[in-house]
Amino acid sequence: MVVILSLLGLAVGTAVPSGALLYTEAPQYDSAAMLRGGERFPAGAVVKVLSGGASRVLAPSLEVSADAALSPDATTVLIAAKEKAGQPWRIWEVPLAGGTPRQLTSGAEDCIRPFYAAERQFVYARKTASGFQIEIAPLAGGSALRLTYLPGDFLPNAVLRDGRVLFEAPFPPAPSAVRELYTVYVDGSGEEARRCDHGPDRHSAAELTSGDTVFQTGTGLARFTSARAGQLELALPKGQYVGPVAETDSGEWLAAYRPGGTGAYWICRFPPRAGAQPVNVAGPNAWQPVPVRVRPALPYHPSGLGNREGANLLCLNSYISKSEQIPKGSVAEVRVWSLNNRGSAVALGKAPVEADGSFYVQTPSETPLRFELLDGAGKTVAAEKGWFWARKGEQRVCVGCHAGPERAPENLSPQVLLRTQKPVPMGKPAD
Repeated sequence: MVVILSLLGLAVGTAVPSGALLYTEAPQYDSAAMLRGGERFPAGAVVKVLSGGASRVLAPSLEVSADAALSPDATTVLIAAKEKAGQPWRIWEVPLAGGTPRQLTSGAEDCIRPFYAAERQFVYARKTASGFQIEIAPLAGGSALRLTYLPGDFLPNAVLRDGRVLFEAPFPPAPSAVRELYTVYVDGSGEEARRCDHGPDRHSAAELTSGDTVFQTGTGLARFTSARAGQLELALPKGQYVGPVAETDSGEWLAAYRPGGTGAYWICRFPPRAGAQPVNVAGPNAWQPVPVRVRPALPYHPSGLGNREGANLLCLNSYISKSEQIPKGSVAEVRVWSLNNRGSAVALGKAPVEADGSFYVQTPSETPLRFELLDGAGKTVAAEKGWFWARKGEQRVCVGCHAGPERAPENLSPQVLLRTQKPVPMGKPAD
């Protein structure tokens, strides 16, 4: 596929240039600032495009810009930007070859971290009274759909090759300084943790061509592979990293990096192994690398949501848990919790748990939810620490309580469905 890249000094119709790069130049970048109610780029920022050793500002008419995301066909770029300092962050689309930026979001709220999605849509985070929430909207204009429904800052990290949105959010929800990685479909359904061990602070993730997820934890990088559930530490050149990383066509990585504990960060290129020597590519004070290259179009997933009120949630075996041992026969009931408008936890109701650990409930939608397992005396056997949500009309099945997204169900009929096909209805959170 060919693109027009006159901005990069290339003739019309030439192929994507080898080594061309989008990045953010800023004196300071603090990815955790929003957890404290601060600004990620307190001294300003600008998206630049690098090719042939020369860098140029992508959108010179915008005073502040960051968060570049390239379209799959490598012809346009989404950015978060401000026309003038002091204005809200808004999402803009800019031709990679140069041209007038097109404003995609409006309003008084900050909008940041955009990514292209299937069917000419884009996802981004909008600031609300309950923190940054993820939305999806048509590129051509129209109403946005909210995808996240918990308090805290929810920030997109990528749209994965399977079409889901990879995002970071506090765990447990706010106020928490520990972030975890999650995925959700573009209709807001199927939200789940990328992995259920809930370890150290994880954020600023990217997907590799292998399907692995690489993310920042502390000042280093780690990964999840498609073959195992645990976090794998990476043997990389010693130094400090600021994610996200990006992968080149040759398999090398690009990342904001500095070799010691002081000095400026540069976008560096290196093969992902301990003995490699990082090579400075862009900088100083360079962040958020995005290689200019054509990628496959993102897949479209039609929504399975209906118009029925509430969400039907089926647990196949609540004794299956990745994080703790739940003695067989110890669970008699499940209690469902939510949060009211003041942020206080309120019980919505209880439902029986069958001998095989299965239960079936109908809960309110677009509201925080959490399960608590009870014994015959009403005492807590196990309880979720975090919250989740379900969309209106969603039919959702989990293998067990905190079983992990990599766990496949056994080929058995849950006893609760042999007894009834009607879920136990839960109440709504009272104010």
